[in-house]
Amino acid sequence: MKQPKLRFVTQKAIEELTRDLNLEYDLDDYQDWEFIVGKPEDVEKYIKHYNSETNDDNKFALMEIIIQATEEQKAEKDFVKYSEITRNLLSENFKLHEYSIFYWSCFDNNNLEDCWRVTPYMRSLWKKCNVG
Repeated sequence: MKQPKLRFVTQKAIEELTRDLNLEYDLDDYQDWEFIVGKPEDVEKYIKHYNSETNDDNKFALMEIIIQATEEQKAEKDFVKYSEITRNLLSENFKLHEYSIFYWSCFDNNNLEDCWRVTPYMRSLWKKCNVG
């Protein structure tokens, strides 16, 4: 399977989204920022901001936050709801988020029980949208 080109969250996107979304984070340490700053209870706010965002780097970073916030939903109905919303956003912007979809698909592990909760959604989306 051909892996997509690596893509990372930019420092500028981190700074802008931290400011725009009033995220609590020490901007001296950027490692894993996108997986730490999001709160599951704020996923609606992140989705709304994503839908109004025009900068691709910011959208890429914000999607990582949305996926992580979805992953951390406690109620199964909320997890399913936000997984579907996220999958639709990813499908609409597949090329922008190709690396994220591949990453969260966890293709290096055949046992889904050892993967993230969103992995089945990501694998399904990868198979549907990936033509390469």
